[in-house]
Formats: sequence, structure tokens, C-alpha cells
Amino acid sequence: MRFHYFLSSIYSLRYVALCMILISHSVRAQQPGCGATLKGILTSGVEQLPLPGATVFIRETGHGTVTDSLGQYQLTYLCPGRYTVEYRYVSFTTFVQRIQLPADSVRNVTLTSESISLNPVNVTEHRSEAQQLLQNQVSLSGSALDQTRGQSLGESLKALAGMYSIQTGPSISKPVIHGLYSNRIIVLNNGVRQEDQQWGTEHAPQVDQFLASRLTVIKGAASIRFGSDAIGGVILIEPRAMPSEPGIQGEVNVVGATNGRMGVTSGLLEGAFGRKLAGLSWRIQGTIKRSGYVQTPHYFLENTSYHENNVSGDIHYEHKSLGVELFYSRVDTKVGLFTGAQVGSLADLYTAIGRPEPLSQPEFSYDLQRPYQDVQHELLKLRTYWHSQGGGTLTATVARQQNTRREYDFVSFSGSLNPELYLQLITHTADLVWEHRTIKTARNGNWSGSAGFNGITQGNVRQYLFLIPNFRNYGAGVFAIERYAIGPWTLEGGIRYDYRWLRAYFLDEATKQPYNTTHVWQNVNGSLGAAYQIRDDLTLTANLSTAWRAPNVADLYSNGLHQSAVAYERGNPNLKPEQAYNGNLVLAYAGKRLSGEIGAYNNLIHNYIYLKPDSVPLIRQRGAFPAYSYTQVRATFRGIDASLTYKLSNRLTITTKNSLLFARNQTDNDYLVFIPPNRSDNSLRYDWNTTNQTRLSNLYVSVSGLYVAQQRRVPEVMARQENGQLIFTGDFAPPPPAYFLVGAEFGFTTQVGKQTMNVILTGSNLMNVAYRDYLNRFRYFADEPGRNISLKVKLPFSISQRS
Repeated sequence: MRFHYFLSSIYSLRYVALCMILISHSVRAQQPGCGATLKGILTSGVEQLPLPGATVFIRETGHGTVTDSLGQYQLTYLCPGRYTVEYRYVSFTTFVQRIQLPADSVRNVTLTSESISLNPVNVTEHRSEAQQLLQNQVSLSGSALDQTRGQSLGESLKALAGMYSIQTGPSISKPVIHGLYSNRIIVLNNGVRQEDQQWGTEHAPQVDQFLASRLTVIKGAASIRFGSDAIGGVILIEPRAMPSEPGIQGEVNVVGATNGRMGVTSGLLEGAFGRKLAGLSWRIQGTIKRSGYVQTPHYFLENTSYHENNVSGDIHYEHKSLGVELFYSRVDTKVGLFTGAQVGSLADLYTAIGRPEPLSQPEFSYDLQRPYQDVQHELLKLRTYWHSQGGGTLTATVARQQNTRREYDFVSFSGSLNPELYLQLITHTADLVWEHRTIKTARNGNWSGSAGFNGITQGNVRQYLFLIPNFRNYGAGVFAIERYAIGPWTLEGGIRYDYRWLRAYFLDEATKQPYNTTHVWQNVNGSLGAAYQIRDDLTLTANLSTAWRAPNVADLYSNGLHQSAVAYERGNPNLKPEQAYNGNLVLAYAGKRLSGEIGAYNNLIHNYIYLKPDSVPLIRQRGAFPAYSYTQVRATFRGIDASLTYKLSNRLTITTKNSLLFARNQTDNDYLVFIPPNRSDNSLRYDWNTTNQTRLSNLYVSVSGLYVAQQRRVPEVMARQENGQLIFTGDFAPPPPAYFLVGAEFGFTTQVGKQTMNVILTGSNLMNVAYRDYLNRFRYFADEPGRNISLKVKLPFSISQRS
């Protein structure tokens, strides 16, 4: 019966397919003005047979692809310039060549078989995890990623259609995929499932974005490969490949911004050894970020300063068929929370919500006082892989993560030096994945696939005030995915089994005796996908998949004041696991002038869990707070993502990205709260045709306009008097009006000595519009940031290089 509902929901979107022929794009990143393409065919040396599953990788951008069943490959949206391209295939000698785009847009390459004892190259080294799945994907890499440097992960991904962010003030931003966020999205950080207490709306992912050479988003349920919880999708933070040529090189990134007077410095140094130590490479990286009070068009937001210190190191060794990697990172953030959201009574709360501006409007400062959150996240990863010519590739990864969160209230209740909330989460994960070799059939088709195991164990320790209990949980899953490619068709199917165990520990207030409660869940999910190459420039992809999510300890047992959210949260111990039925249909077109894609999706979720605003705010010794309770309903999330790029001339390009989302609470025949409104992001870019006589290249300027509609599909907000007390129903304030923001950007590449330097100057909210965003939890109390001008400089360098 559930699957029937699922299919009927997909069928209701059938009319969208009739519109899809109008627009387009490959599922790669869109970089306006960078319309160059690299394509060709990879064949074997003697037989001249196509090489399906070979890897084509561009070193400078970290962007790559895998050849299809005919050995064909295509990389789109590349900027003009010189690139180093690697062509790799199992048991064949790696071929590296320098190309100049757009002149060298077609490159057919013949690889020679390794007839002598050479170090074979593991194809999976430069192959994205996302490329193993036939699902709707979008990416940020190269210059498109450089444009977002200095922003949080959530803010960076808003540049992609279908992506939003939910915020708590100006400094805390979480990514949202098709209206879903927190524990419904898996963040895969350098190949490891990120676990940093992501259940809170104000618990931003603790990652260093400067480590990434590519950010990939899988939109839609992706539990089969990455585990339960991926109801909304998966975000992959992928670093660039480790160096392979002997020598030492690095990169320095500097970012400055006017709003908050932010400064960011990030440095990377890496190298590889030769001769007897050939195959050994290393990398160290660090980032420092400081920002002061953020300014709206009319006032500063008090205590919105931000501090971040990050460090990481990576050692990698590869010899013949064996590879080993050891990686460590630490992200340390201290985030000030807007004091205007802190109130002392119920009357103060209603007054603060109704007041057009905060009562306190200080001058600019870098001070960071109570209330604030102090969070550290450490990751230690060991990965090893072994390649067999006949048996495929086996990869094993084990990791330990420690996330320590301290939240300090406006007024100290646990001692002047102690936080009010202390949570320490320790996570151990283990992953074992086998990718079998490509099997060629008699009809010139190709089988490829993988199978694997994922395991996780977690323990949480709390101190001071109560919000969630101590707990221990265990999880395990096994999966198998198989893909068949023949001619224009690619078909894929997968299946997965998961087991979850959770035990929460409590103390009886009357007897002072400890007790616990235990939950056990298990589930089986599957996926089916198909892609059809209608023409060389037109592809249709469809995917049906199921996913599930077991309630976490916050959903079940929250009972206290959440300091960072300035809200009282109540759990529900009777919650059931969420079960999702997801469908995606995407049509992509890549022509000479017109390119883009249109995609329709439907996500039906049984037992959807969300924080529902309670009618009466809660009064505690500390003051009055909005109260929220975890509840669950049957919900649908339907929408359309459409992206279109059109080259008006060789230099002038127009791009539009549109996201429409319609969510519904089917249980109560009503709408849901905190659902992203519809948005349209449009830009016009001009690229100069620079000559060899100038020191500038990749010179461009662009202007943009972002329109975000008012979210009218919300529960009705009503207020009434009851026993002399004001009662709100539906929410604590209606959604804010629509807004339109103007932005601009200017960028170029120049030579500094023998090095290449990239410079990007960006302006956002240039008209200094005063507005409030529906997805910001502090929209009740203050406006969003005003005008901001930021300068981003990237300088790669080489200290030593040996041939």
C-alpha cells in the first residue's frame, strides 16, 4: 500500500516531463561564463577497444568523470585556460597531458597496457563516491567553488538549485536539500560520515570548507550506498587528490569582508617523494577565521562575533596494488549568539517579536561574550585499499570522531566558568567496500557494481543542565549495488539492510536510582535507476528509491532549554521510524549555446518527525522561551529544480536557477513549518577575451538578482486571549515578506612571478535591503545582514619541483 502511494505521487508529476525538453545541463557544477567542454574517447593500444569505467581527472580543478560503455567521456562548464589532464585505467599506464581550452576541446586518447612490472594506479583514487550512483547530482568545483570561499557550508551550497539553508542568526547555517535538513542529510567528510550532533537546527556542520576541491550534493534518498538517515540526500566534501609528482607545493587563500569586518586566512602545503620513497605523499593545512558584529542595514547585531581555528594533516602511501592513508583534522569554533533574542519574561518575548528593531543597538565590536557556543570536532581516519586485476578493489576505512559542544547562556546558572549545556559525542565508524572489476558481455554491455558493510557506534556524555540524556547506540548495514550499461542505456539497482540499537540512560529524581530504556529498529530498502542518452546533448535520468531514519535521542527524550536555539524543546518517546519513498526525474541538455536541466521530485515520508511550535511559550527561572515539541505526521515534499544557461554571445552569458517546493502535512491536512519558500536566482556575466600581451586572464564581471518569495504555505498564525494570557497558534509570528537582493562579482587571474593568482571581488545585498528570512530562527527579533563586499585571493605556489 505504501509503495502504491509512492507511485501515485510520482505519477501526479507526469506533466513535468513535457516541459523538460525546454531546458537543461549536465549534472555537474554550473560556472557562468565557463562554457568550455573537454570530450573524447579512451581506447586500448592494440585492440583499439573502448575502455569503459576509465577515469579522466583535471588536476587544477579536482573535477573528473568516468567513461561510459563506449569509452566516451565529457567534462563541461570549464573555464578557458591551461589544464593538466590524467587518463587512468586499471592495468594500463597512466597518461598525462597538458591542454589549452577551448582550443583542445576534443581529445581522443589511447592507453597502453602495462607489459612490465610498473606500479598500477588505483582508479578509485580520483573517482568521486557520487559517481558510483545513478542519482541526481550537482557539484561545486573550480572557480565556482572559489567564489564561495570564506562562507559556511550551508551558505556555499545555496548557489545550487534545490539547495537552501536554515539559520540561527548570521553565523550558524545548515544545508537544506529539497526542504529536509539535520539528520535527514548525511555529510560525507573526506570519505567519513560526519557525526557532530547534527540534530539541532543551530548545530552547523563542523568542517573546513577550504579542504574541499569539490562539493557534491546527491539530491534525493541515497540510503542504499551511504546508510540510513539519507532521506533528503548526501553532501560529499571531497579534497583534491594527493600529489604524485616529487616536489613541494602549496596554496594560500585570503578572504576579507566588510560586514563583520571578517578576515580569513587558509594555507596548504603538500608534497611527494621520489626514488626510494616513491609513492609517499603528505599534506598539512590550517585555517583561521575572525568576524565581529554583523550589521543589518540599520543596526549592528550584538554579540554576533565568530572565531574559527582549523588544522589537518594527511599522509598517503601507494605501492603497486596497495594504498594506505592516515588523516587527522580538528575544527574549533566559538560562535556568539545574538543577545536581542534573550528575553526575561513572557511580556518581553511578545514585545521583542513585535518590535521592528532590537532594543539594544551597540557599535561595532569583536567582543564575544555570553551567550555563545564553543564546539570542537576531531576526526582521525585510517583508510587502506587493495586492488586485484581480476577481483576488483577492496577499500577499508575506520574512523574516530569526537564532538564536544559547550553552550553558555546569557546568565550563568552553572557557575561563571561553566557552560549550561555540555555534550560530548564519541563516534567510531567502519566501512568495507568492494568494487568488482568491469565485466564485458557478449552484446558489448558492461556490468559494474559494489557491495559493502557500514558500522557505527556512538556514546554521549552530558553535564550541567539537562537537554538530552546520556546514550549509547550501535548501527550496522550491508548493501549491494549493480549497474549495467549498454548503448544509450544505463540501468542500476541496489538493496540495503540496516540495524539500529539505542539505549538512553536516566536518573529517577525520586529514588536517585539510574534506569534506562532501549530501542531496536531494522529495515530493508532498495533503489532502481535508469539513464537514457536520447542524443549526444540530451539525457533523461529517472530514479525510484526508499530510505528510512530511526528517531534519535533528541527526537525521543529532549526535555529542556536549548541554549543556542533560545527555545524549550520536548521529545516524544513514542516516535516511530521515518520511512521515505522518493522519486526523481531529470532531463539534461548541453548544447553549444543553451544548456541546463529541469528535474522533478516527490518525497513521501511516513512518520515524518519535526519540531512543532507549541501554542504557549514556556516560562522558566531564566525567562520566557518559545516552546517546541517533537511530533510526527505523514508528509509530502514535491518540487521542481530548473537551471538554464544561455550564451547570448561568445562573451555574454545569462543564467537562471529556480527552486519550487511544495510540502504538505497530510495527516492534519495542513502545511508544515520551516519549509523553504520558492526562489529564483538570475545572473548576467561578461567574459573578456584577453590576449597574451596582458597579464590578466579569465577576466569577467557579473551581476545577479535573487528573489525569494514569501512563504504563504504555512499553518495559519492566530493570536487570542485566554485567562488574561496571549496565546499563539501555528507559529510565534507570520512569515516575513518576499525580498529581492542585488549582487555583483568581478574576477581575474594574473601572474605573480612564476605563480598564478586568482582574485574575486564579490558584493551581496548591494542595495542594502532590510529583510528577514523565513528559515532564520532569529527572524522573530532582527533583520538579516546588510551590504557586504568581500575580496578573495588564492595564490598557488611551488617551493621545489623535481622531474
